Amino acid sequence: MFIFQLSPNLEELAVNDTDMLGILNGYCQENIFHKVEFLRLQLFDETPTIFLNDFHTIFPNLQTFQVRNCSFEILFPTDHLSMQILKQIKKLWLFELEKLEHIWQEEFPLDHPLFQYLENLHVLNCPSLIILVPSSTSFTNLTYLNVDNCKELVYLITSSTAKSLVQLKALIIENCEKMLDVVKIDEEKAEEDIIFENLEYLEFTSLSSLRSFCYGKQTFIFPSLLFFIVKGCPEMMIFSSALTVAPYLTAIEVEEETMRWKGDLNTTIEQMFIEKVYNVIIIYENW
Repeated sequence: MFIFQLSPNLEELAVNDTDMLGILNGYCQENIFHKVEFLRLQLFDETPTIFLNDFHTIFPNLQTFQVRNCSFEILFPTDHLSMQILKQIKKLWLFELEKLEHIWQEEFPLDHPLFQYLENLHVLNCPSLIILVPSSTSFTNLTYLNVDNCKELVYLITSSTAKSLVQLKALIIENCEKMLDVVKIDEEKAEEDIIFENLEYLEFTSLSSLRSFCYGKQTFIFPSLLFFIVKGCPEMMIFSSALTVAPYLTAIEVEEETMRWKGDLNTTIEQMFIEKVYNVIIIYENW
């Protein structure tokens, strides 16, 4: 059965490369995808650029776009990619993309609608991913960001991108073993304050190389932060090398139901690191 013979009330759809050819050859005959809100691409060997360019026509009500088990190295190339693509996309979920090195190329247009409208970004099990987003990307509507098992990431975002995350409510980073810092400094903006106005939930789990949230001169302000979880981050010496303001944060969860607090965020992280070093020394001396 061809995929475009399915019910006209279809709201969720999974497509592989064979299905794509059928859609491109036959979707104009009858608009059967106009109610699709959730689309998953799977088992693609190459980036389906032609298909992506027609998304706004084929799937006018698409809100959630998932890509899973594909073999391409880049999802959104710059060449021949329409500015209309995915303007309505609110959620982008990427799973099990073993060869993916870039979601967007560095030359990808920074004013592209995909950046401006995106609210939810999940990137899970993409072990070859080098950079999450281009260096000056602005995510003005992003509210939820989750990155898990992206082993090649050395940092998550630049300070320019961090300044744009005014709507972000939750940030979760897990199992990124090479990550040194969450925010990398843009040298030309090295001393500008960064305010995460709406961030309520922050979690770092199993980041074996993480040394800090940011190793720069910026003051970080978290006026809404209520929950911070730090687990499996043995190299984290400080939260930030500059001032950190989080007036409503009163404890850090370090293990299940184990809370720590030493007056402020930076002092708490520093004290935890000192205790780890001291415990290692004691074990070594008693060995």
